[in-house]
Amino acid sequence: MSCRAAPWGRPSLPGGRPFPDWARQRGPFGGLNVWRTSILKNPWRLGGTPMKFGLPSRLFRLMASSSSGDGVFSRPTSTDEGPMPIYSWPDKQRPRVCILGGGFGGLYTALRLESLVWPNDKKPQVMLVDQSDRFVFKPMLYELLSGEVDVWEIAPSFAELLKNTSVQFVKDSVKLLRPSDHFRRDSGGSCTGGVVHLESGTVIEYDWLVLALGAEAKIDVVPGSAEYAIPFTTLDDALKVESQLKMLERRRFGKNSPDIQVAIVGLGYSGVELAATISERLKNKGTVQAINVQTTICPSAPPGNRDAALKVLESRNIQLFLGYFVNCIREASASEDSSNMVTDAKEVNGDHKKLLLELQPAQRGIQSQVLEADMVLWTVGSTSQIPRLQPPDAPYVIPLNGRGQVETEETLQVKGHPRTFAIGDSAALRDPSGKLLPATAQVAFQQADFAGWNLWAAINDRPLLPFRFQNLGEMMTLGRSDAAITASFIEGLTLEGPLGHAARKIVYCLRMPTDEHRVKVGISWLTKTAVDSLASLQNVVANSFPSPDPATNRSPPAMDPDSEVAFDFQPYLCQYKSGRIFRPGGDPTVPAGTDPVTGVVSRDIHAGDARARVYLPPGAAVSTEKLPVVVYFHGGGFVTGSPARPSTHAYLNDLVARSGAIGVSVYYRLAPENPLPAAYEDAWAAVRWAATRGDGADPWLLDHADLSRLFLAGCSAGANIAHNMAVRCGGGALPDGVTLRGLVVVHPYFTGKEAVGGEAAFGPDVREFFDRTWRFVFPETSGLDDPRVNPFVDGAARAAAAAIPCERVQVCVAEQDVLLKERGLWYYRELKASGYGGEVELFESKGVGHAFHFVGMADSDQAVELLERNVAFIKK
Repeated sequence: MSCRAAPWGRPSLPGGRPFPDWARQRGPFGGLNVWRTSILKNPWRLGGTPMKFGLPSRLFRLMASSSSGDGVFSRPTSTDEGPMPIYSWPDKQRPRVCILGGGFGGLYTALRLESLVWPNDKKPQVMLVDQSDRFVFKPMLYELLSGEVDVWEIAPSFAELLKNTSVQFVKDSVKLLRPSDHFRRDSGGSCTGGVVHLESGTVIEYDWLVLALGAEAKIDVVPGSAEYAIPFTTLDDALKVESQLKMLERRRFGKNSPDIQVAIVGLGYSGVELAATISERLKNKGTVQAINVQTTICPSAPPGNRDAALKVLESRNIQLFLGYFVNCIREASASEDSSNMVTDAKEVNGDHKKLLLELQPAQRGIQSQVLEADMVLWTVGSTSQIPRLQPPDAPYVIPLNGRGQVETEETLQVKGHPRTFAIGDSAALRDPSGKLLPATAQVAFQQADFAGWNLWAAINDRPLLPFRFQNLGEMMTLGRSDAAITASFIEGLTLEGPLGHAARKIVYCLRMPTDEHRVKVGISWLTKTAVDSLASLQNVVANSFPSPDPATNRSPPAMDPDSEVAFDFQPYLCQYKSGRIFRPGGDPTVPAGTDPVTGVVSRDIHAGDARARVYLPPGAAVSTEKLPVVVYFHGGGFVTGSPARPSTHAYLNDLVARSGAIGVSVYYRLAPENPLPAAYEDAWAAVRWAATRGDGADPWLLDHADLSRLFLAGCSAGANIAHNMAVRCGGGALPDGVTLRGLVVVHPYFTGKEAVGGEAAFGPDVREFFDRTWRFVFPETSGLDDPRVNPFVDGAARAAAAAIPCERVQVCVAEQDVLLKERGLWYYRELKASGYGGEVELFESKGVGHAFHFVGMADSDQAVELLERNVAFIKK
């Protein structure tokens, strides 16, 4: 797996909560080199308006600090040229180290510097800059598609990893490099190393620089590739692939549809691992078409790994097109689309179109081909970021090779730049034979260790060590319980299958960035492995009983009730006949407290007979302003989730901070252990608790709540609960002085016996699925015509919905929410037609699926847009 830092995209404009006092702008700057003062003459302005630093609306993460230093941004005093806010380091004497890129090379160098023993006056101030707020353990992105890992395990936040260090983290993108260490070759002198310009306009002056920016996927290779193909090098790429796979799987749910077709271009390590993972996931529901210009797979891999991979690929539903290159990618016309998807199904599922890949032979003797695909993944080619970061007036100040990589000395210092180091994909370092080192994770690991040590040596005037790469072997995943590992120190040994899979996960667990994260991930993986192993063992034992003899007409022996599935409610839950409940992924939780990013404070309380987590926005404790109250209900099919789930807790922190409202997130009892209507009763207890200011005893509600502005909100099953609580609020059920101002239903879970709108395209299996799952969570229900899940089923239900006692209702749907989008649109239409006297608003998130803002896309543009829409609804 290539070890590439995430691409540097343009950040959103500053907005939202201001920086803390220590990070505000302040007066004139000093200590700058004379050679560059001419470019730093103006105050920072945007569109003629002086700007203040602020956290972006994108979930308040422009700059996160793990220490309490007093580093600030200052600005020049003169006013005749471009905007240049200057970062002022906390200490004017200690060395300043700026690390660009938070991948394996950058983050591990920062942690290495932190672990070394320094003289008190020489311990450097370290700043780590990355365009994402998460470190990504890229060799395990494939496990996101197989469901083996959760996002938090392989993509922890930098704030979490660096919280016990003095390393400062800045979320921003690099715009320009201006090194000055080539003016003086004396590495022990007092001159600065140069400055870095960030996309936000900030300028960082440094003494030492580490280039660990990695490379970007080169996707614009052939006509149509940039438009239709998806790379697989970043967390966003992996989440996009996961979202598209889910969309394709849901589109074919309950229909007699053609197989899903996934084309993968390139069969190096990345392409092979993707092909193995996706083919295992699709099983007999789809086909993987793998294309490679060479006639073999993984040409640089050890023979053991290559043979193991080829054996797996040939055993699965994978078509290999070796010796071909892609000539172009284009959309299939109606006459070329062999899937013959019905028109109304397309209307339900979005305008998904088949793609055509035109293949040309790379050698004689084979014919051109045209492949049809639902999705194209591109795994070949990358491009360095360094060339576009060179100053325009000195485009060759940083020496590069033909690939755009930085030429370095053996010590990892950039040639001619003694205060600049380059590692990972950014560096063009050769082994003793003259061959460029590969862009792999283990190269970056080892270079980070040497870079940290050599920075220590250079700052302390000690000799630097030449880097020597030690190849420890190569690993690749081939599925949920399959992998191949070849160790270089044992010739001819390749671990395959479950043993190789277990060894690979152990190695990567030990390679996690910090001890704390290592322990968390290790416990999580061990728990999942134990549960999976126990289930597999039980199945093996159960299946080992002999089949019944037809001649004797004997009944088959009973299966172990603890391994025989009684109800499969994927992806949420599996119930066995013994009554045992298995929830995939467990139920991770985070404690209440003060959120370091937003400043929101939360605590868990008893709300009557229920429990809730209450959130207070920053600054409310010292303000006399009364605040609206939002009672929120989480989703999860009524069977999983809680306010303490990391994604739910983070969402409430952001919602409360942005809206300035008090949040009350409800712990309702979950089915099937506590079938409905238990969740409804807990939800109502929480609403009553909030409406009575915590039974007259909660200090936050007593001091800060404006109960004339009460809102109910929820997502999925939580949106269903929110609607039913709004109905229950009618008829004077709320205390005097309490006004339900608004209702927000996001991707609501409603259904019914009769299809509505585009649901007519669904097969009977879909309706049967809804009936089974609804009866599973609510055994005493009358079925899909229960008004609690079908709120306009008859006149009485329609009248109850029309009597919701609030001014406004906002209905949010997702374009690719295959199973529930139509029912959300139906709810919007029916509520408007019911005689409801308030305003009904509709908002649709484009290009995303059900509850996308909780499944790895919390920082996406669509998630930010949805959050801002709901914030505006509350503030209106």
